[in-house]
Amino acid sequence: MKIYSRLVTAFAAVAALTTAAPVQAQQDVRLFANVPFEFAVGNSNLPRDTYRLSRMNGHPEVLLLRGDRTGTFVFADEVRLPRDGAAPSLLFHRYGEQYFLREVRWEGSARLDLPETKAERDAAEGRADHRAARMETVIIVAQR
Repeated sequence: MKIYSRLVTAFAAVAALTTAAPVQAQQDVRLFANVPFEFAVGNSNLPRDTYRLSRMNGHPEVLLLRGDRTGTFVFADEVRLPRDGAAPSLLFHRYGEQYFLREVRWEGSARLDLPETKAERDAAEGRADHRAARMETVIIVAQR
């Protein structure tokens, strides 16, 4: 049932993107972040750019990242947090020169956790160069 609901949500998101006017009405750009390196999110590889991050109204598990040249939708798990006054941020896992977006923290009381992908597991296990890479956490502060 979880897969079915995600498929329905994905089709709804694609349908929303096909018409520009409804997209503007359905989403609220919430964060801006300047990402100075290439990174992977879901099954997409994105270039360094300034990204606008928003969530689809009615589907808080759908995150839209839009840069000047490219963008993507990704599904995430929302985690509610106590209000702590922390700044909005993007958290990346870094293995060697590969970056993977894993968390988006919204100002206030919500965080979106992005799933680990096969590419990240491969990087963590060092399959590409036959040695395990050490994971580092990289945090980029976002703006409203």
